[in-house]
Amino acid sequence: MAPDICGHPHASALPRGAPLTPFDETFLRKYKRRHPHLFPQDAAPAPADQPGAGLPRSASNGYATEAEFQTAAKSALEGRGWDVQESLKGSHGGGTVWYTPGWPDLAIYLQDGTRRLWFAELKQPGRTPTDEQLACHARLRNAGFRVVVAWTLEGLLAIEEEERTA
Repeated sequence: MAPDICGHPHASALPRGAPLTPFDETFLRKYKRRHPHLFPQDAAPAPADQPGAGLPRSASNGYATEAEFQTAAKSALEGRGWDVQESLKGSHGGGTVWYTPGWPDLAIYLQDGTRRLWFAELKQPGRTPTDEQLACHARLRNAGFRVVVAWTLEGLLAIEEEERTA
């Protein structure tokens, strides 16, 4: 095997400065989704809704507590094929649980090889995300992840449909 231009037997046969084979749009879209840090010029995904735009306390989402809402949301998303990782709700032994303050309630992903991951913060009517939650959501969005705040199961499932077709 004869060495090429740079003298290394395993180096590329392309001369320096030669154009590379262009990627098709589908490949490029998936690549950007997997490696958002390589494309800082692309804006981070916008939030699906504004955190302060929630439901008034007088409205109802059909659940007495946020924990009940979270359980129903997890079941509904899993029924649509998503894997859902819930944030810790407490400790089994009653001791302290160390968790990053503000971390979203649900991490949602598909096991289809697309590295699709998004986060959902669930809120009861009349409640809004805390400052710690908003700061954590901003960090995740700056890293290229989608973070949504949902006050109803219907709203969350509408966002799920958008994410599935993205």
